Amino acid sequence: MKTIIVDGKNIPLFEVKALTTIKNKESGVVYKDDQEWKTLGIAPEQIQRDVKVTLPRLDLLAKSK
Repeated sequence: MKTIIVDGKNIPLFEVKALTTIKNKESGVVYKDDQEWKTLGIAPEQIQRDVKVTLPRLDLLAKSK
């Protein structure tokens, strides 16, 4: 596991995955990126962004030192 040192302590780094979905609130059309809806002249107020972040499982019952 990768770690980083902060104030002399080893802090674990976790790899996460984020998936962003850009969608029109009114019509439900899903766009592949910002450029697509901007090219079509869609108002920013009609755009909805959903972000799904996937984290690794955490061991919450680990023993402390």
